[in-house]
Amino acid sequence: MISEYDLRQRAITADQLLKVLQAGTNITLTKIDDCTLRIDSSGSGGPSTGTKYHLKPTDNITVLDCFEYLICGNFILDAGAQFTIDSGGRLAVIEGPILNDGTITNNGVIKVAA
Repeated sequence: MISEYDLRQRAITADQLLKVLQAGTNITLTKIDDCTLRIDSSGSGGPSTGTKYHLKPTDNITVLDCFEYLICGNFILDAGAQFTIDSGGRLAVIEGPILNDGTITNNGVIKVAA
């Protein structure tokens, strides 16, 4: 098995890339043709559609240690929405207020810049 590949070469084939990469838990590597390698993930992280600036009543978001939730504009929490910042996590709001009718639990840092 190849553990290194010199990327200074002009091209890398799907076969060469497949030898460098390894499938792992929830990761599948499939050679489509000589130039195409498909990488699939079946992990349980779920789809991400971006950062929510308006939390609805059933939303429950937690910002974990070493992560940051960045909003540009108003950050709106409807009644019933829950937003938690764990220790080491951050919420940064740029150019907008926090309009909170829900619950914010802050064990980390909140920065609001005008």
